[in-house]
Amino acid sequence: MTLEELDQKFPNGLVDAEITGLAVDYSQRSATLQMNVRCSPPDSLDRGVYTPAVLTAREVFYLSIEPPDLDHLSSFQASTITVDGFPEDPEKFPLFAHLKSKHLMGAFCCRFYVHDWNSFIHLAAGSAEFSRVESRAQTPGGSF
Repeated sequence: MTLEELDQKFPNGLVDAEITGLAVDYSQRSATLQMNVRCSPPDSLDRGVYTPAVLTAREVFYLSIEPPDLDHLSSFQASTITVDGFPEDPEKFPLFAHLKSKHLMGAFCCRFYVHDWNSFIHLAAGSAEFSRVESRAQTPGGSF
């Protein structure tokens, strides 16, 4: 699944998603992001209801986490980070431009803007799976 396919499948894509956990398995070249996402359409009465989900990336090419900017570093106390998922930008992340031409056709490539940090998490992987976790829906700030 690509970021574009994920955006088409879910009404809100990765807009205002919450990352509650991140695990990296270097030996398997995989990364698992535990998230809370809004699965209802933006005009729905349930638009503020969050559902637990998991994004599993395989054949990871890179996972890069930029540090928070100094203004956000000292005030960060939340149990989740709120993100928006965007296509990767080769001008802002030069490694992507280098790999794109060689390896990333049809791959999952994403940059998550972390509102709480004013910085990005970059991820590129050969494949990705996105699934809801069968559990009760949550309000913002909830956990798995």
